[in-house]
Amino acid sequence: MQARLNGKWIDSSFGSVSIADRGFRYGAGLFETIRFENDRAPLWDRHLRRLTRSLTILNWSLPALLTPDRLQAEIIQTIQKNKLSGSVRVRVTLTHGEGGLFDGDRKINVLIETWPLDPSRKEFNTNGWVMGIFEGGQKSTDALSRCKSTSALLYTQAAQFAKQQKWNDALVFNAEGALADSCLANLFLVKEGKLFTTDSDQGAVEGVMQAWWIDQLSSTMPVLRGRILPNDLLKADEVFLTNALFGIRWVGRIGDRSYQNILSQTLYQRHLRTIFP
Repeated sequence: MQARLNGKWIDSSFGSVSIADRGFRYGAGLFETIRFENDRAPLWDRHLRRLTRSLTILNWSLPALLTPDRLQAEIIQTIQKNKLSGSVRVRVTLTHGEGGLFDGDRKINVLIETWPLDPSRKEFNTNGWVMGIFEGGQKSTDALSRCKSTSALLYTQAAQFAKQQKWNDALVFNAEGALADSCLANLFLVKEGKLFTTDSDQGAVEGVMQAWWIDQLSSTMPVLRGRILPNDLLKADEVFLTNALFGIRWVGRIGDRSYQNILSQTLYQRHLRTIFP
């Protein structure tokens, strides 16, 4: 597979970054994982808005020649270079130049990678995911927590713990003892006929698909945003996760509590197929 680094082709099997790269040294990077369908990204504008907001928060600047249209064109070129079609997973990674904390350059490095999307990601999971809560760390609730950052040590540890427990994913806490998100996605739950998700100040990564669902359902089933506590999971009738690759993943069990999938399956069939056929 070929990847594209700063506009040049590299072999992704042997590609390397400088040991002085700040993304490598300090985790000073952002990334977007984008689903393309036949060279088109249905959620492109939302991914671009999230990336732009994150760059603003971090006070980083993209190269002047890398306009949104140019970035999209380079992604499509990478998809075509690798002879991919249909559903494709794209990852765009930005790192903040090379050097130490105070010295060196601040030139943004841009890496584009592509893979065929796992077919299981494109279907509703009729076997509910099994999950738990990782208690080995907490997320802050500041503006940085909303960025899709390559500084993902908490998530890598949570994922490692989930694998040891034979879970599909793990939820993580914020610093105030509420739930932030999971290693992979944003959290939704259904309780007493109402749909809830975390508010933007709860430490979760700003979710592209989360925002799409909030907008999509605004006129029929408004999504209530706020603080979700572990005890709310015990009272919920249904729990599901959302991200831009799989759309919805039904959670069948957390601990001893099992959940139904009436709403999540309905949402998948009625709404998600309108953008991801």
